[in-house]
Parts: sequence; structure tokens; C-alpha cells
Amino acid sequence: MGKVKRNAPCPCGSGKKYKKCCGSKAADIPADIAAKEAKQIQESLMEYAFTAHRDGISSFINQHEFITELDRQTKDIGVFNLGIWGIFFRPLAGGKTIFEEYLQKKAGGINRPKTREIVESWKSMTPAVMVLEDVKEGMIHFEDVMTKKQFKVEMDVSQQDLPPAGSLILGYPIHEAEKAEFFMQFTIFPVKRTEALISKVKKAAAPALAEGKSPERFMQENFDTVLAALLGTAEEPKPAAEETQAEWANDMEKETADAIEKGLSGDEYPAELVPAVIDLWKTFCVKKTPTIRKPEAFAAAVEYYVNSISLNGASVSQAKLAKKYGVSASTISSRYKEIEGAMQDEADRFAAALTS
Repeated sequence: MGKVKRNAPCPCGSGKKYKKCCGSKAADIPADIAAKEAKQIQESLMEYAFTAHRDGISSFINQHEFITELDRQTKDIGVFNLGIWGIFFRPLAGGKTIFEEYLQKKAGGINRPKTREIVESWKSMTPAVMVLEDVKEGMIHFEDVMTKKQFKVEMDVSQQDLPPAGSLILGYPIHEAEKAEFFMQFTIFPVKRTEALISKVKKAAAPALAEGKSPERFMQENFDTVLAALLGTAEEPKPAAEETQAEWANDMEKETADAIEKGLSGDEYPAELVPAVIDLWKTFCVKKTPTIRKPEAFAAAVEYYVNSISLNGASVSQAKLAKKYGVSASTISSRYKEIEGAMQDEADRFAAALTS
């Protein structure tokens, strides 16, 4: 093939001159250009939908009562996902979806065949609940909870904080060959909620799947049921050992409680002592709302405090605890002073509880 002249039509099919398209010194390869154009069309589609059909989308979202029960941040997640679902899967009065209407009006402006191919592929897009399996060589590997299909998404892992393996992801994956990417954005749920949320999603899907509906069709037609299960305020079942988790204001307080329990689990202390010490830590948290950078530091300070008020100064030093918990003695001293100062009015009561 001969060299393409700069003013000739670009062979990629965009309709632009070669010098203004793939022949530009700054241009990426055609596939990359198409991907960037597709991202711009995503934004254009959303702007069209929430402008031309603003009232219809608002009415559609407001039909879902569970949205009104959510806090502001969670409500934003629900509104976004319901909006995408409505754009692609809920027909308008004429039978077309908002996406199909947009394509009918705007497809003529998509000149590059590869870009048009990507946008057309959105017709088969299905909302999905996925588990992040692992990250290998810049590719994030997922497994679809409903279909068990596996796919991978390419991301620049050096430029963004990625959720840990085991996290539950809610989004709209766009599949192309062996790779995929997400339409607009995706939602991340904490690893500690993965098992419970998967259970809720499967429970919500069970009746439809039992009637023979495929997982893909269920997600397309009943996605609001899945979203309500993921975002709803109904209390999730907890294992017996985790029943007190909701009592903590944040994960760091809970992690410190776990470190305290672990630290007191040896032969030095009776098992009956642990609940009273955890109660002491809970009281301190309620009174002071501590800033916790390393749970082990406060755990060591709590153990030192317990010894000081109830065990007649038993042979435990800050240096010994520093080695046990992997923190410095000076840090233990600082945290101990915080606890001692906050618990002056409670010391006698806890001393009695700890020695009873």
C-alpha cells in the first residue's frame, strides 16, 4: 500500500483528511481514537437524555420508593444507576428507548466506522454485579455474580486507587473481544459486605430464575430489584461473631477492638475479662471519638490502662507492650494519657467490673 497523501481522505473511514486524523503527529492509533470518541459520545448521550427527557427520567426514578429512604450519597448512586438503566432498557411511548432515539438522531455524525461499531455494541450492554478477582499486568479481572462469566478491564493502575480483591462492583460493562470497559462509572462496595450483598442479590433473582428467565434478561428487565437489594436499608444478616460490628462508629474503632481482643487472648488474662475491656474501649470511643492511625497503638494503651486500674500494676511495661503490639513505647504513653484523661470519671466503675 502506498503512502497516504496528507490531504487525502483518511483510510480509517472517519471522513476527515489524513493530516487531521490518523496522519497527525500527535494522533494515537485508530482504535485509541475510536475509544476516546466513544467516551465523548457517552457524555453526549447522558446530556441528551437528561435534557430532552428530564421529566420522564425523573418520574421513572421517583417510581422507585426505596430511593427516598437512602442517605444523600447512596441516593446519588441509586439515581445514576436507575438513570442508565432507564436510558437503555425502558421504552418510551413510541416503543424506542432513549438510547435508540439518540442513535436515530445522532448516528449520522459518527463518521469513524470503529467508533460507530463501539456505540452500536451498547445495544447488548447488560448491568452487572461483579466480584473483583485480582489485578495482573494492568488488567483487572472480574467475575459476573449472576452469569459466572469472567472478563477483564484494562486500567492504568498507577494512576488510580483500585479496590482490593474481593470487592463487589456494580456497573455496566461493555464487552469487546476478550476485554471490556465500563459505561461511564462503576460503584464499589466494601469487601466486608461482599458475601452478604451477593446473598441478597441471589435471593432477589431466585423467583425469576426459577421461572426460566436467563440471568442476563433478569438484569436487563429487573435491575431495579437488584439495585434495591444492594442499596436498601434493610439490615443484612450477620454471623454471630460479628453482631456487635454495627456498634462501632467506623472500621478503625472495630479493628482496634479486634486488636484488643487478640492481645488479651493469651494465658495472662482470663477470658471473662475481655467483654469488660471491650466495653471500656467502647465507652472511650463514644466520649472522645479518637483519631486512629494504627489500631495496635490504642490496643496496647488499653491493655496498659487495664493493668493500671484493675490489676494492681501487674508486671506489664510499656516497653513490653511496645514489642508485643509492634508500636513504640512513646506512642503507647501518649495514647494511655488520652484514655486516662477521658476515663477519670469511669475508672472506679471499670476497675470494679474488671476485677469482679
